[in-house]
Amino acid sequence: MTYYRCHNHEIKCASQKGRIALSLSIIFVLVILSVLYLIQMNTLVAKNFELHAFQKTLTQGQEKDQSLLVSLMQMRSLNNLQQAAKNLNLVIIEKANYLKVGLNSFAFSE
Repeated sequence: MTYYRCHNHEIKCASQKGRIALSLSIIFVLVILSVLYLIQMNTLVAKNFELHAFQKTLTQGQEKDQSLLVSLMQMRSLNNLQQAAKNLNLVIIEKANYLKVGLNSFAFSE
């Protein structure tokens, strides 16, 4: 068997170089992970702002829809219709007479 005599100084140098390379690679990985984390958080915050803007728009639309529904109900109310009829000088009908049409009657259009 052949044995090689290693210098103790060379082993320490190689060991230190390995430790330095490992430390630098760990630092590099941590920096990359930190940058990726910051990018993800920035995207998340931007999406959160968009979500709040859409929720605000939705709330405003719902409030407008509710106010239009209330306006529509007020316009369809009996008092409002009676007042509109008076303003248009329409005549109040006391009793309505309807035409009675037999079952075998048809109307033709031209």
